[in-house]
This record gives sequence, C-alpha cells and structure tokens, in this order.
Amino acid sequence: MVCKSQALPQPHLQTIMEQAKKYPELTWTQNEYHQLRLALSALEAIRNRESKRHQMDEHLDPRMADVLDEVIGMLSDELDYDPTPSEPGEPPITLDEMHTAAWKEHQAMHR
Repeated sequence: MVCKSQALPQPHLQTIMEQAKKYPELTWTQNEYHQLRLALSALEAIRNRESKRHQMDEHLDPRMADVLDEVIGMLSDELDYDPTPSEPGEPPITLDEMHTAAWKEHQAMHR
C-alpha cells in the first residue's frame, strides 16, 4: 500500500516508464537464475510445440531434438539442485572430539 505522499507524480512516473521501454537492461535488472528459468521455459515450450507436430512437419531434426532434451534436462537439474545429501552419512566430528582423540593418541605415544 502506497501513501499519497510517497506516490510519484504522474509526469515523473511516465518518464520512468518511457526510460524503462527505451533501456530495459538498465532499469529492470533481474537475477541471472531468473533469466535461466525464462530460457528453460522457452526451451520447454519449443520442445512441447515440436512434440505436437507430425514427424514430417517437425522443424527440428531428431539429432537437434535429442540435444534440446539433453540441454533441458541438464539445465533443470542444475536449477533444481538440492545440496542436501540424499543418504545419511557419518555425522561430522566436532573439534572437541578431534582434539580429545589427538590428545589421547599423543599421551599413548609418550607412555
């Protein structure tokens, strides 16, 4: 919700909108991951359109369609990457446990 005192005057707002149309890369910056998601959406749309065509009416040859599927798969895997390990592993050792074990080893070596 915008207060009337904070709202831009109409001529100033119009100037900003004109600049945004003239120089979109300077005024509306987006995260690169967002740009990659847009590219992924565009590639998926191409694949969907191509899959609806009859084999004789397809625009892409089978090799290019395979490359497109591979790129879509790789890009979606990277964008949806989850760094959480899928298998529970050994819990990490704490510094206290590491130093205690090293001290015991040190003591055993000097006995």
